[in-house]
Amino acid sequence: MPMQIAVSEFSTPRWSFHQDVIKYASRGINKIGVSRAKVGDFGQNAAADLLFEMKMEVSSVNWAGGFTGSSGFSFVEAIDDAIEAIVFASQVNAECLLIYPGGRNGHTNRHACRLFENALDTLIPIAADYNIPLAIEPMVGNEGADWSSLGSYRAFFGLLDNFPSEYLGCVLDLFHCGLNKKLLPLFQSYGDRIRLIQIADRKAQCDAKIAHRLLPGRGDVDLDFWIDGLAAAIVDCSVELEVYGYENQSIEYGQRLAAMEGCFAKHPSVGFRNATA
Repeated sequence: MPMQIAVSEFSTPRWSFHQDVIKYASRGINKIGVSRAKVGDFGQNAAADLLFEMKMEVSSVNWAGGFTGSSGFSFVEAIDDAIEAIVFASQVNAECLLIYPGGRNGHTNRHACRLFENALDTLIPIAADYNIPLAIEPMVGNEGADWSSLGSYRAFFGLLDNFPSEYLGCVLDLFHCGLNKKLLPLFQSYGDRIRLIQIADRKAQCDAKIAHRLLPGRGDVDLDFWIDGLAAAIVDCSVELEVYGYENQSIEYGQRLAAMEGCFAKHPSVGFRNATA
């Protein structure tokens, strides 16, 4: 089965949840990366009903976490919010829930990592009960400091190894990893734990904290190299467009969706789900 194309709602920030679902579907895009913020405005039950009515599948729910307090939640509040996210993800039959440790927020690295491990000890059994895999994203260096206290790939994959693979996997975001081709064998070796591939191009020289996430083909990431390499490793997950930021403001949303549709035209390993299936 080919990896299936999806679009994150972060790619169309000014559209409402209702507009996203209707307009994606009108273009034949039948998988969506759901934004909890947009769902919060629309209503969880109404969102689940609309997705079902439009036969729209959910590639991911974005996001829960911030267990270090970096997102303004206490540890207990972050846990409660993550449980609520797991329940919603189950309601819409999502393929994964994106979860972020949180930045250091004044903690030592060791303590920040311990907080995340404690959170996972609590959440993974709940995720298993609801059959929702959790997916964490490696963000190494300064560009991920506000989101993750796991400051190296060694620390990130070491953490993965400590938890069961069925309910804790990873997100491969080519915006963060795509310029470093030497990482491909590492991700291939964890291919069975990749729950989502996020697509965004970038220039080789840019400040990632400003989120210069570009449409495919407008930067220096070798998309063909990554997709072919991951397909060879039999990675089985959705491929989700996630572009936002001021450099995309002049690009109409229809053009953004068309770019996602076109960038995989020569890749038989990636395609749309058959809407009639």
